[in-house]
Amino acid sequence: MNVFIQQLINQKINSITAPELIKQAEKNQIQISSSQAQQVVSILKTEKIDVGNAEQVERLLQKLQTETDSHVASTIQYLLQQYSHLLP
Repeated sequence: MNVFIQQLINQKINSITAPELIKQAEKNQIQISSSQAQQVVSILKTEKIDVGNAEQVERLLQKLQTETDSHVASTIQYLLQQYSHLLP
């Protein structure tokens, strides 16, 4: 796994904004509202995310499931899975 690529992914996730998240979802033909995107960004900003840390990613997905809804959590999981081939 290229550490540089992982750092880029981490940086993007840790700095994503609600409009960027909506744009990324639209690229993947996924509907997410502005308020849902803002909720996700608020949750993501609660800690520095390391996508190489499977336990942390799972914990964040559970938090999204609890604090938003299953659609939003599964959407974020799908978007993260697109980068999973780049991770260890």
